[in-house]
Amino acid sequence: MTPDLIEQPFDSIESAHDFMNILAQTVLDAMPELNCEMQTALRDGDQRRARAIELAQFKLKTLSCNVYRCRRLLNDLRTLRRLILNERLTVESVIGSI
Repeated sequence: MTPDLIEQPFDSIESAHDFMNILAQTVLDAMPELNCEMQTALRDGDQRRARAIELAQFKLKTLSCNVYRCRRLLNDLRTLRRLILNERLTVESVIGSI
């Protein structure tokens, strides 16, 4: 199989950005579940489990911040690529193509 035929998961800035969007949504979806688990652990008096959940919440918040930064960086890279390759449409080019 040639390298051209192998699908690359991040073959473009856009596909990497799409992945980061999915990851961000997954992190957001996990937060309420952890909150429920925390309430259950505290209600059951399981302090060790509650501390582990607290650490998981901290790690998810850290991941969320990093994902946000990565999405911003990918947006910046996409803009820079457009500027470098003159991919931005101007009014004149849009009118000329009609």
